[in-house]
Amino acid sequence: MSIPPFQGKSDPEAYLEWEKKIELVFECHNYLESKKVKLAAIEFSDYAMIWWDQLISSRRRNGERPINTWAEMKALMRKRFIPSYYHRELHQKLQHLSQGNRSMDDYFKEMEVGMIRANIEEDREATMVRFLAGLNKDIANIVELHHYVEIEEMVHMAVKVEKQLKRKVPVRGAYPNSSPTPKWSQGSGRKENSIQARDSLSIPKAPKPSGEASKSNNEAGRNSTRDIKCFKCLERGHIASQCLNRRVMTLKSNGEIESEDEEENDLDHPTDEEREEELEFAMDGELFVVKRSLSIQSIEDEQQRENVFHSRCLIQGKVCSLIIDGGSCTNVVSSMLIEKLELPTTKNPQPYKLQWLNDGGELKVTEQAVISFSIGKYSDEVVCDVVPMHAGHLLLERPWQFDRRAINNGYTNRYTFEYHGKNVTLAPMTPKQVYEDQVQLKNSVQQMKDFEDVFPEDIPSGLPPLRGIKYQIDFIPRATYGKV
Repeated sequence: MSIPPFQGKSDPEAYLEWEKKIELVFECHNYLESKKVKLAAIEFSDYAMIWWDQLISSRRRNGERPINTWAEMKALMRKRFIPSYYHRELHQKLQHLSQGNRSMDDYFKEMEVGMIRANIEEDREATMVRFLAGLNKDIANIVELHHYVEIEEMVHMAVKVEKQLKRKVPVRGAYPNSSPTPKWSQGSGRKENSIQARDSLSIPKAPKPSGEASKSNNEAGRNSTRDIKCFKCLERGHIASQCLNRRVMTLKSNGEIESEDEEENDLDHPTDEEREEELEFAMDGELFVVKRSLSIQSIEDEQQRENVFHSRCLIQGKVCSLIIDGGSCTNVVSSMLIEKLELPTTKNPQPYKLQWLNDGGELKVTEQAVISFSIGKYSDEVVCDVVPMHAGHLLLERPWQFDRRAINNGYTNRYTFEYHGKNVTLAPMTPKQVYEDQVQLKNSVQQMKDFEDVFPEDIPSGLPPLRGIKYQIDFIPRATYGKV
């Protein structure tokens, strides 16, 4: 096993590759440290040999001790052949690395080599985010839809998606009836073509009458179109783009065929340009009183990274708190809101028990209510289970998201959906607004606790009746106050 040569070129990548190779050689043999230095110096050539001789002579002239270990030699060579800004450039290159015209395999290898050279040790999730951010957009849009545990799984999926995109049908040529010749038959095809060409040159054929020629052409045309099948109407003789039947036919799993007019589809589903998009923000006003506020934390950051969707809505003219969270399987309304606004309730057709919305242990949910609410121009009705909820007034969960086909943007925390032909976007409150609401709710709840004995349970509808004895003081005009 020979020592690789080193010319001393100003290329950090070449030096690091030489250093790695020579260390692998040293690992295979039990050399002494002084012998490692001599073996490495023997393979120096060009500038590296001149630089090493000058370094040895200079150290001997200055009375410095000789270099006796491979570690010392490696440190001096790194100082000379690897610039100080090399690692900084590596980090910058990794920061802006993208796939571009590279293949998926080349892109991942370049990212992996760069991370090894820069000595980057990071969490596997951070590595997957780094890899995904540099992918081409058409590949990244598909790859990010799946869940991965290891970076290798993401790389394999990206390679698979790249191959599928490359297998797309190419643009057809100007001759629709022409078909590409398979590779395995290209050689024989050229040979047959040359034989046919020689035959056509050597044996001239008599021209056919015009009637027979047109007749044979018509028969050939009918035979070629007879095998074509339309995937819309399932008839033969034409393709789908030339089909006169404007019905879309769907083959179900049980073998039935369902048809639907395309024009009706187009009328029922307006295009994105025809839809109007409305952005609805939280309603302004003081919140309707709740029993207990949420946990209060001072929030200065305006990002939505750790925030549930909070907003305000109008229910019978009252400003109420609204939360959207996909972590539950039912919409919920506060029982206190039902009592204060005297909203009608119905019996829950499927009663169940809860343990996570109240501190009172297991709770049976037996009532439902239809809640009409509005946020800006968006007005809607939802069926909610009535629960003594402390978190807020209205909690929209998976049923609402499913019915409205709402899509949540994880970064802006906005919900977008189509409602009555318009694109509606619900914007959340900022963390600062949520914090201010919570402070206000806490103060109002504390005041109610402090003066709980002052306010009766049943407030009278009018003023008290007149009494027989009236206590009053008659004031005299222009009179002065006396001294006490």
